[in-house]
Amino acid sequence: MQEIIRILWEYAGQYRLDGFYDRDAQQSREECARAVCRNREALEQACPPDVFKRVSAICDCAEELRLRDMEAAFACGFRLGSSLR
Repeated sequence: MQEIIRILWEYAGQYRLDGFYDRDAQQSREECARAVCRNREALEQACPPDVFKRVSAICDCAEELRLRDMEAAFACGFRLGSSLR
């Protein structure tokens, strides 16, 4: 990701993204975030440590993939929008 796009990506994530959720989407997002925490804690208690580490690694990798896809979508949209000017 080019430096200017990365700066815009970080700015949008910190200061602008929340404004694009409607009320239902924001509530749903918050519920999902709480569910992730609850389920991670329950899984940690239910699993042997080695299994929990493997499951956590899967979740961490899936989150990394999601983040990379979001960054790519942002960069694509930015470049597309810039080219239409």
